[in-house]
Amino acid sequence: MSARSYLDVFSDAGVLALRELGFGPPYLKGGHSIFTGDFHITYVREIRAGGSLTVATRILDLDSKRFVFHQEMTGDSNGALAATAEHLQLNVGVASRKVEPFLPEIFERLRGARHGQGASPPRNVGRAASLMAGAPTR
Repeated sequence: MSARSYLDVFSDAGVLALRELGFGPPYLKGGHSIFTGDFHITYVREIRAGGSLTVATRILDLDSKRFVFHQEMTGDSNGALAATAEHLQLNVGVASRKVEPFLPEIFERLRGARHGQGASPPRNVGRAASLMAGAPTR
C-alpha cells in the first residue's frame, strides 16, 4: 500500500472509533467538533494492496479538552504489525473556534473507554521523525 493508503485506513478507522465514542453528526449539530492537533504514522512493514488488515484503536491519555489515541494496523494473514498511528484530538466549539472542555457525558465515555482497554502496552508510542530514533518496534 502507498503512504496515502495507510493514512486513509487510519483516518477511516479513527472516524469509526470517534463515532462510537459519541463524536458523530449529533455532536457537530450540538455546536462541538473534534480537530486533529497532531497525527503521525510509524511504518513497520508493508501490507500489499488488497491485503486484509485490522486496526485496533485505544485511548492513551486525556484531559478535559483533548485526548490522544493510538492505532495499530496488523495484517490479517499473519498478525504482524504493519504500522502505528497517534492522534492528538482537540474538542473545539463550532461557534468559538477555540478548544473547549468536553461535555460531561463525553468526557465520562472517554474515561470509561480508556480504563476498559487491554493490558498489552501499545507499540511505538511517542516516536518522532528522527535519524537517531532507530528502528520501530515490531
